[in-house]
Amino acid sequence: MSDHLPPNRRTRESLTELTPAPGSPSPLPVRPSRPAKSAASWVTRVKLVAGIVIVTASSVLVAYGLRRYLHQSPRFAIKTVYIDGNVRRSAHQIAKRAGIEIGKNIFLIDEQNATQGVENDAWVETARVRRELPSTVHVEVVEREAHVLVVVDEELYLVDGRGEIFKPWREGDPTDLPVVTGLRVEEVARDREAVRLRLRRVLDLKADLERKRIDRRYPLQEVNLNEDGSIIVLVGSDAVALELGRGPYRKKIAKARVVLSELRRRKVTPSRIFLDNETHPERVVVRMR
Repeated sequence: MSDHLPPNRRTRESLTELTPAPGSPSPLPVRPSRPAKSAASWVTRVKLVAGIVIVTASSVLVAYGLRRYLHQSPRFAIKTVYIDGNVRRSAHQIAKRAGIEIGKNIFLIDEQNATQGVENDAWVETARVRRELPSTVHVEVVEREAHVLVVVDEELYLVDGRGEIFKPWREGDPTDLPVVTGLRVEEVARDREAVRLRLRRVLDLKADLERKRIDRRYPLQEVNLNEDGSIIVLVGSDAVALELGRGPYRKKIAKARVVLSELRRRKVTPSRIFLDNETHPERVVVRMR
């Protein structure tokens, strides 16, 4: 009998050794271990971080040095200031409101803040402040023009060409302007836009009087705004009252010109001229003094 196992037995034992028994856990895969970081890789990382720190620090120092140069160099001290468009306000007053001074560093002038400072003056409608390196500042202003005075709650206010009430009257402000009466303080407080439109119509009426040249002999003195929307105009040194009623007024003003010319030719002075007949607009009634 041979000492060697039959070939088929050896094959079964070999298969048994390689195949896990039923119910036994599967062998886990073996992962190769990661190699440790080399010293050269660590040194490279340190050099990279150090380089970034150096570059950042250098940039900060350069920026600081540049800023210090721009803010301290005499080259950027303001030497010239140009101010255009000012009539009522002096160049000194405008420059002061803008915070502009000769010798001041030009980079300390913030254009937006300087513009706002100039526009805070009620007489200035719009402004623009512009730096011109290295040492020049330009200021352009558009001032308001007062066209009439308006009485509100026994106080006088100035009205510009758009019908805006833009400031209280103060000593030194214009006095040779027509006066508008009849506005109530609660009306102004309640609806400024409606008040502006009413004053705009007054300005249109004033322009019509000038267009017809009535103002040459009979300058506009006062415009009274009634609650019902009608208007009474006082013209001339004798304060002749033109009862215009409701608008439109252009034809009524043309008619008033004819009547005034005829009365002047007759060398008589009226006290009141009624042009407010809505039923018969062709009719004019004159009340003599």
